[in-house]
Amino acid sequence: MTSTFTIAIDGPAGAGKGTLARRLADHYRLNLLDTGLTYRAVAHALLRLGLPLDNVSAAETAARQVDLAKLDRSVLTAHAVGEAASKVAVIPSVRRIL
Repeated sequence: MTSTFTIAIDGPAGAGKGTLARRLADHYRLNLLDTGLTYRAVAHALLRLGLPLDNVSAAETAARQVDLAKLDRSVLTAHAVGEAASKVAVIPSVRRIL
């Protein structure tokens, strides 16, 4: 029988959650889903299109179109994208989609 588990790391922006997650995944040879990066991808899409970050419909559409294989960390880790991601991440429907 195979058992599975999930580790969730929560904290404020810039606290090192992603770094800790990558280190744990490497150390224990686990798969890693960086949900912070997915919220950043949604925020980046809205910023690129010039849409308001509180546009729920546009955020939902962007969330449905996130392609995990094509996330560009170098673009998504920009400070402005991180700030925008915090606003997108509080939208309940976006959280459900992602």
